[in-house]
Amino acid sequence: MTNSSLVLKYLSNIVFWHVITLTVFVCFANSVIAQSNNEADTTVILHSPKKATYLALIPGLGQIYNKKYWKLPIVYAGFAATGYFAITNRTEYLKFNDAYICRADGYQNSLITTYDPSTGAFVTSVNDLKCSDLSRKYNADQLKSFRDYYRRNMELSYIVMGAWYVLQILDAAVDAHLYYWEVNDDISLMIEPTILQIPTQSQQILPVVGKIRRSGLKITVSF
Repeated sequence: MTNSSLVLKYLSNIVFWHVITLTVFVCFANSVIAQSNNEADTTVILHSPKKATYLALIPGLGQIYNKKYWKLPIVYAGFAATGYFAITNRTEYLKFNDAYICRADGYQNSLITTYDPSTGAFVTSVNDLKCSDLSRKYNADQLKSFRDYYRRNMELSYIVMGAWYVLQILDAAVDAHLYYWEVNDDISLMIEPTILQIPTQSQQILPVVGKIRRSGLKITVSF
């Protein structure tokens, strides 16, 4: 199976399960809203950060609960990108690992003995089909270097994917805590020139003595 087919299969599985999960969540939410409308209940349901955190365990549901729908493409794009690099590097790692083992152990030109049922006898032949072209193209040190390179990238991709998963949970929790935070639209910043009057040392003794005047800027922030 090629890299592109593996990636497409991975992405299709992600999309399929998220569509199923979102569908179930929407149906459940509609049923809860319909039930609350039918009942004469005056209880105020507050936005729960704890609930948003639990829902965020399934990527995207926390953002939906917080009504931050514009974040859904960002969340899924992060998982798609990290998943793509993880699958690609894992595929290359396995290829070079098999080639390195084949090259290092000398399987390429070794003799193998197999049983032929048609003749009822054992047949000895040169093992030239077990090793890939990579084992003949590169030496053992080069194969080991390529293998270690793709292994590091594969592990790094898994680490980034895990960090992205935790990050989207934290994003949902923070958004839920700030759900009722109101930002006033009347925010202004005013900068204007002004003249500062600084009292002199002599004025502290004789108030009639004048003050030193300095020009400057006055900054006013309204919110």
